[in-house]
Amino acid sequence: MGMGHKRLEPLKLLDLQKCNTVNDIVTGMSKCSFGARMLGEVADTLTSMIQSRHKPVLIYDGKPDTPLGRLLRDMHKKDWFSRALTPEGFSQQHISGTNLVVVGPYSERHEDGLYNGNRTIFINQFDLAKPGQVRDGYFPDAVFADPRFVMPVLNCVLEERLEGHKETLTDFVEELDRYGGVAEQVFNGAETFRQMVADKDCTVFLTLSGAMTIAQMGLVICDMIDNEMVDYIASTGALMAHGLVESMGLKHYKHNPRHDDKMLARRKLNRVTDTLEPETNFDHIDEVVDAVLKTYSGSKPVGPSQFHRDIGAYLAKKFPHERGILKSAYEKGVPVLVPAFHDSEIGNDAYVHNLWRKLHGRKPIVFNQELDTEILMKMATGSKRMGIFSVGGGVPRNFTQNVAPLIEIANGRLNLKLKTAQFFYGNKISPDKMHYGHLSGCTYDEGKSWRKMDLNGSFNSIQADATQTWPFIVKYVMDSKHTL
Repeated sequence: MGMGHKRLEPLKLLDLQKCNTVNDIVTGMSKCSFGARMLGEVADTLTSMIQSRHKPVLIYDGKPDTPLGRLLRDMHKKDWFSRALTPEGFSQQHISGTNLVVVGPYSERHEDGLYNGNRTIFINQFDLAKPGQVRDGYFPDAVFADPRFVMPVLNCVLEERLEGHKETLTDFVEELDRYGGVAEQVFNGAETFRQMVADKDCTVFLTLSGAMTIAQMGLVICDMIDNEMVDYIASTGALMAHGLVESMGLKHYKHNPRHDDKMLARRKLNRVTDTLEPETNFDHIDEVVDAVLKTYSGSKPVGPSQFHRDIGAYLAKKFPHERGILKSAYEKGVPVLVPAFHDSEIGNDAYVHNLWRKLHGRKPIVFNQELDTEILMKMATGSKRMGIFSVGGGVPRNFTQNVAPLIEIANGRLNLKLKTAQFFYGNKISPDKMHYGHLSGCTYDEGKSWRKMDLNGSFNSIQADATQTWPFIVKYVMDSKHTL
């Protein structure tokens, strides 16, 4: 039996321009992917639980006199939960057949009782849930993130949905500072980024890795470009390829866990965690890529940023009513560098196009990465101050931050006397821990030892899922720009 796209549930780009409150953003997240969807769908489920005849039981084993503990107590006082118990207290009462909301960690000694709930929402950063509840590509009734961030978010959502009180992004972010953990990191990150944008002498470098466009965060990137928050972008090729899909009005779809990967493979529905990318989308973007590549004679090398600029110009002409990353970058004059250019669907298209050129006796197109390195060097040495905003790590972040050692080496070995360039501001969102030993987890302090970061600069790291935190930061700065 076939499965056409009409039978799939389409996802929807998160559009911050249409969001005025915390609830607006979380509602939009329910149509996104990864952690954002976890948060959005749990908000919907929790709202339904509270509105039902039998309200859920709140389970929390943390300190009651912390900001989080006091928030949970206030949520209970609003009659959103029938009872508030510790895991031990719940187990001793032998309650069964009720809905539960388990906030934070719990001991395995209490698992049996907690796993007997009718339906249980788990909110913690330790991936704790019922055995079998979470599977590959399917994460129901769970938000694996710091409750010190998640619960203030959910509190704002419930206040608007149940009591009509709307929380602006400015008020919400400024309240996060007192909760500690990821909440405090988000507040500091929002303020650091606001300072970067407000500093007229600062050139802002945005680096992107991870499946952020498949996550439906493409318009968040567009907003950063369109609102002139960034001057430069370095990205993975895959992120740009999936973003090109959305720039043409094509869709990504929600994965149904009833469909196994063998079936998806037969129907050419490529899965990325909990999201589907139809192979036909790539056929459509190849039409754009091929049209641009055919304009090149092959007589001189092409840098990836020039290629992306030309795609942006094509999109502006052919898809004037669609928003897209490369289109926005073209219109605002923001270069888009992809230092691992061939590691993507667009890279595949370029390679196959060159095979076609050889078959037809035409010169192949040579992509010269050093042309983009020159752009990076020129922007760095021409900046009074530099700031970097990194989503994830990997090649885009390393390539961009490497400009300081590159200048140091060039000056030392060739006596070029180039202006030194260190980042004065930095904000990174990545869940990776430093002891893993890879770039996504490396700290700004480590970068200082490489002379990449100004010793007197302002730096912040958010150890969290970018899809859950990044939109709040960008919207906060979008709103702040009107008051700068």
